[in-house]
This record gives sequence, C-alpha cells and structure tokens, in this order.
Amino acid sequence: MLAVASLAAIPGAGCGADDGAGNAPADWSRLPAVQSPDPELAVMGTRQDRYDQVCARNRGDSFARALCGPGRRPEIRDLGALLKLVGLDQNRAFALTGNSTSLVSMSVNSLNPRMIVFPRVGADFQRPDAMTAVGFVRGEPFVEVVSRDPETADLNFYLLAFERACDYEAAGCDLASVLTEEIEHGWTAYSVYDHDDLEATSFDCMSCHRPAGQGTKRILRMQELSSPWLHWFPQRFAQRTDSDRVLLAQFTDMHSVDKQYGGVAIPTIRGAIDEGSGAQLEALVRAEGFGDQPNPFDSRIVTELNAGGTSPTWQARFEVHLAGQAIAVPYPAIDVTDEAKRTAAARSYQDVVRGAQARGSLVDVRAVFSADATEKLGFVPVPGADGKTVLLEICARCHDGRGNPALAKNHFDVLKLDQLSRAEKDLAISRLTAPTIGMRMPPWRVGTLTPEAIAAATSELQR
Repeated sequence: MLAVASLAAIPGAGCGADDGAGNAPADWSRLPAVQSPDPELAVMGTRQDRYDQVCARNRGDSFARALCGPGRRPEIRDLGALLKLVGLDQNRAFALTGNSTSLVSMSVNSLNPRMIVFPRVGADFQRPDAMTAVGFVRGEPFVEVVSRDPETADLNFYLLAFERACDYEAAGCDLASVLTEEIEHGWTAYSVYDHDDLEATSFDCMSCHRPAGQGTKRILRMQELSSPWLHWFPQRFAQRTDSDRVLLAQFTDMHSVDKQYGGVAIPTIRGAIDEGSGAQLEALVRAEGFGDQPNPFDSRIVTELNAGGTSPTWQARFEVHLAGQAIAVPYPAIDVTDEAKRTAAARSYQDVVRGAQARGSLVDVRAVFSADATEKLGFVPVPGADGKTVLLEICARCHDGRGNPALAKNHFDVLKLDQLSRAEKDLAISRLTAPTIGMRMPPWRVGTLTPEAIAAATSELQR
C-alpha cells in the first residue's frame, strides 16, 4: 500500500497546536523552499506572510473567524483537520460531481470527482447561521473555500494552498502523490489567498462567481441545480438517480483501496442516504438565495435526450457559451469518460495503491475524457471554428469586460474585438503563441488550443 511521507526529517514540521501537547504552531520559516511553486501564487507571498495579510483584513465570515481568531495560528495538517476547523466534521452534508464547470473542470470525472462539503440544510430550507463550504479535487495542492459574512451576507472566496514533504525535493511531487490519498495528508504549511488576491490571476473566483460583473453580488454556483442532478453522486436522498447507479459504482470500484476521498470516509460515501447528494447541495444553494443560476442545466435536457437522442435545450445553452456570454454548460450525458481510458486508469490506480505496480507506472486518472466530452465541455474549440469563435469560447470566461477595469487582463475584452487597439491585439497574439506554459493563453487549467485554432485566432487578431 502507498504510505504517507514522514515529516520527521523536515525542520519545523513536527510541533503544532494540534498535537495535544500544547506546543506552538510549526515554525514555517525553518521549512525548505518549495522547489516548483505555482508562479502566480508565489509572487503574492506564502506561508506566514499570506496568513498575516488575509487575517489583517478582518473579514467576518466563519472561515476567517476560525482561521484568524484569537490565539495560535491553527495547524492544518490534512484535509480532515481543515474540515474540523470550519465545523464540517459533523452536522454536514457532502456531494461529489463527475463533471465540473469550475476552475478544476479538466481534473474532474467519476474516478477523480470534485468533493463539496457544506452545512446541512433542513427540510424547511432555512439558511444556516454560519456557512462555510469546502471544495476539493485531487491533482493539485489547494482547497477552495467559500464563506458567508453574517453581517453583510457577502460571500468571501479563498484558496488554501498547502505544502507537503515532496514539495521540497528536487524531483517534486510525483503523480501518485497528487492523485492518491497521499495528497489529503501530511501537510507541512499552508498559504491563504482570497478573492481580492486572486482576481488578477487565472485562479480568479469572480469570473464564475460574479457573473453580473464588477460591483455586483458574488454568488454560489450550481448549474445542475435540480433533479435529476445528472452528474452528482451519491444520490439517494430525494430519489435514486442514474448518476448514483453509474458514477458512484465507477468511483467506489476504483477507490475501494482508499480509506477516504475528499476528507470523507469511503464507506460513508458508498452508503450515504441523506448526508451526501446533489439534492442536499441544491438545498444549501437555494437557502442562500441563489436559486436563479446563469446558463443552467435543467431537467428538460435529460427528458429531450431520452426522447430523441438530442437536446435543443442543451444546444441553446451551448450556443450561449460559444458566443462568450456564459461559462460552459455541463455535459448532456451522465459519463464524461472514455470507457477504455477509464478502465485502464482505474486498474492502474488500484495496482499502484496496492503496491502491485511501481508508483511511476500510474496512469493519470484525470486524462480519461471522451473526445465528445472534451469538445462539449469547451476544453478545446469546436472543430473547424473560425478565429472569432475560438476567441469567444476560450477567452470570454476571463476576458469579457465584466471584471475590474483597473486590472491589466481586463483591458482585453474579447466581446469587443473590433474596438481593441493594435497593441492589445498584438499582446494577445504573443500570449497565444508563448513558448512557456506560465505565459501561454489560455491557462492550462481552462483548455488547450490546437495549432489550427491558434492560427485561426491569430488571423482574427491580426485584422
């Protein structure tokens, strides 16, 4: 079985307020440097500097109060400790999705789902007194957090990036260390960023959670807000759905070798009735006042597909996305994966976790999308798209004129191509063709462009 790396040899990583001995928090200044830090986050500072900056803002939401309350800086050594810190270790609900339209959409499928943990809402749909929700998917060392300020009712969004022993090694963290249960344990330090910090980066929360633009209300997003919750599982709370039968089976078959996923025990996920479901997440979103979702995925799509194999409703939603007016709509079928890729990845995962195969042989469980899903989820432009369509589909999520006009990235408004200066267009061309991933557009988490798509987009920008 895979083992969690020991922290014993890391200076400053062994003493913390959560060890039961009353020790002071770990001295992060004694930790080695991260060998391959995220370039967008690292320039904003890390560890204690980030903790001090975020806490100095004195936000009133329940996450900020738990993180920055009086006393010691909290030790967060694993995902379970984070859930406990924010009160989501009890009286909580959870839901997993095999298809996401979020920041991490290209990592999410039934084998590697996105886990959302959130306060449980009762049958009366009463808004909870405190609301902090946590989102996590394996693959990258960060957790997304949203928390409501009880005084202003504003939602604050955070990214908690964590470090582990492998981050200090020259070779860095291998695929097994980020895609197996290892990533949920052994955290040595963390850095916290909020939506104000992230707005100028590709991690920008506002591109999805403030759809009406600068100065408007931040919202919770759940495009599949109602029955049949096509990509959410487990789903036996309101009714058992096809997603529960198909996606939960794919997930539990592979993760039978794990103890937990997303901080929740595998047996709890497998047997959940009223604790885990898309219906529970719907209840929270509606209780918080966000029942009206932009570009929603609704039950008519499923009804139409079952009746005739196509869905005019889904196609209309997709056309809105192609025009740059909204983020992509979820996939019209239950399963976004290619069966052969999924089967090979699941077998590899189990073999590596059990120790039957070498760590280095692990197949990437994120790279299992079908060609159809890759196109319909907007990871690549539609085949044969002209340059304007490529730019609208791929770039409008972050460059549609809705963001803070003071930020340089918002000077490029893809919805107003004919009004852009030659300098702005030339800058966009240089980013589309940049040789390094860190500078190249679109950001690698959002999608990729074929050489043909780059040529088409470049031609449009050269006009």
